[in-house]
Amino acid sequence: MSELDVLIGIRDNMSNAFLDLASEAADILASGAAVYCLALLLMVPRRTRELGILVFAAEAVCDILFEVPLKEVTARDRPFMEYPVNLLIPAPTNYSFPSGHTANASVLALSVLTYDRKWGAAALVWAAFVAFSRLYLFVHWPTDVLAGALVAAVCVWAVRGLMKRFLFGWGKWPAVMEFDICRMFRRRQST
Repeated sequence: MSELDVLIGIRDNMSNAFLDLASEAADILASGAAVYCLALLLMVPRRTRELGILVFAAEAVCDILFEVPLKEVTARDRPFMEYPVNLLIPAPTNYSFPSGHTANASVLALSVLTYDRKWGAAALVWAAFVAFSRLYLFVHWPTDVLAGALVAAVCVWAVRGLMKRFLFGWGKWPAVMEFDICRMFRRRQST
């Protein structure tokens, strides 16, 4: 069975209004911009700051070192270019390999998993759905989503290791982690 057969099988046997809507939502929620924004929001409260930094840094490493260069090097066409279908989302204009949305969702899920198993498990289910939605939407090949998840795992593992080794040993890092951003805004409002 070829990768195209898998995609056609998904399209022919699973198409329904709920998956259409959920996949379109996943396309928006798993975008790089959405993950970066969530990472910035996680950096505000002290208790999630370390997680926010991990998500932001791992996402940046994924984008800069893997996703963008691999897309250009492999120059793999997307499935809808080989097998024309009516797309539910605007046609992506960049190359297919690896899946950036799968990488984004996986960075977030694996980062959360390193801090909290319960929420991490829920995030992994969401990341798996994002990976499936890329196939359902006919914008990625199965190997694209596998590569996206693998790239994300490598980036989260490497960034988490670097954070533990270098940042937490650096004298100013605890001050960054303990800085109360909310208090700073409250002071400005009271003056």
